[in-house]
Amino acid sequence: MTGSIDYVAKDGRAYITINRPEKKNAMTSAMLDQLMTGYDRAEADDDVRVVVLQGAGDDFTTGHDLAEVGTEYGETVYDDRGRPRKPSQRARLLHDKRYIERFERIFKFLKPTLTLVKGYCLGGGLYLAESSDLVIAADTAKMGHPEQKLGLSGAAYFAAWEMMTLGPRKARELLLMADVWDAQTCLANGLVNKVVPAASLAEAGEEWAERIVRLPRDGIVMGKAATNLAMNALGIDAQFSYGHVLHALATNVRYETDEYNFMKQRRDKGVRASNHEREEFYVAKEKA
Repeated sequence: MTGSIDYVAKDGRAYITINRPEKKNAMTSAMLDQLMTGYDRAEADDDVRVVVLQGAGDDFTTGHDLAEVGTEYGETVYDDRGRPRKPSQRARLLHDKRYIERFERIFKFLKPTLTLVKGYCLGGGLYLAESSDLVIAADTAKMGHPEQKLGLSGAAYFAAWEMMTLGPRKARELLLMADVWDAQTCLANGLVNKVVPAASLAEAGEEWAERIVRLPRDGIVMGKAATNLAMNALGIDAQFSYGHVLHALATNVRYETDEYNFMKQRRDKGVRASNHEREEFYVAKEKA
């Protein structure tokens, strides 16, 4: 596996770094498992009062590695005639349930979480930011759900949170248009708390982290517990109950002959070429 999740705990902070800059910190499933291990360590360490999540290099993360998309439900199964069979619904649900539980883990974390975003923050990367209590973005940040162009068209794990935060209209725009928003657009719509120059991102993160670590440990944890109860009362965390079901259905879409099939093109041309073709396909449709 290339890439790693680096963990350093000091001065009341746990720094978790997504470290695969040569791939814009795209995360494999193995890296996502490592990420959860980092949060487990931080929650178990009584000296840690805040988690700071960041990306190495110029980007936060482009989300789940597209090279794994389409194979996440296991190896291809063939029938007695040698024809490939679609993954079963039980395999889809099992995988998607485990996938969404990672974001739920951060969303319901018992200590404050702060995410520092620079460069690309897309797909699963945006879910990581949305799972966090606080987000500071560099002016280079580009955030969105371009993966909706793969055919999901709104089956987002964080649809409820996005509707509460952005309002139903802007949430639907974020998902259906699959645009990537710049830092100021994200700030105006509530996706981030503040925007700072890229050179000041680490400093801004340290300032907020220091203010948090000075708070009483019990106060911090009880504050998060109260937050989680409020989210439950508002019905926001219901998204973790239905999200994997909708996602499993959405990954079983049928592509018609005049539609862009990323999975087929990736098989024939590779991840990079098919990703560029996907973007060109939708730009051409918008101009028509």
